[in-house]
Amino acid sequence: MKWRRHIRLLGIVVAVAAAQGLVLLVYRWVEHGRRDAKESTFQYERSPTKPAADLVLLHPDGSSRKLAELRGKPILLHFWATWCPPCKEELPGLLELGRELAREGELELIALTVDRDWAVVREFFGGEIPPEVMRDGAGSAALGYEVSNLPDTYLLGADGSIRLRFGGARNWRTKLASDTLRKELHGQRK
Repeated sequence: MKWRRHIRLLGIVVAVAAAQGLVLLVYRWVEHGRRDAKESTFQYERSPTKPAADLVLLHPDGSSRKLAELRGKPILLHFWATWCPPCKEELPGLLELGRELAREGELELIALTVDRDWAVVREFFGGEIPPEVMRDGAGSAALGYEVSNLPDTYLLGADGSIRLRFGGARNWRTKLASDTLRKELHGQRK
């Protein structure tokens, strides 16, 4: 009688463990499908055509220029900060892709730090700040673009309007990122 009770209890334990294993396998299968679906698209929000807020862009050498002066060429405007972990991870790939597209004459990249001190930015880059990195002269750029989280990236059309918004961190080193931007840029020229 005692053995029957132990065998029944062992059967229940094995059944519960098998059910948990099955649930775990289904969960992993669903998550794998979600990850594949997310990686098969480079998500963005298409903006209703509205003019981009003008900004005063400060360079590390103290010179400045207005964003409006760059009209006539698409701009990839990226908001980031040295203290933002996703920004730190994303920025190198964004700089690489931006430089590639700039060399090809496709767009201009502006990596606009929300940091208020060039010393912090200089330290972040190990001494030399890349030419694409600028600061917001008025200190209100993030408000004008309704940036709620960092990083946040906008594709501005050659006409100065906001076309796309890439909210949150992205892997800009992928072919999908490059293809998404190129498709949008080439569509603007038609």
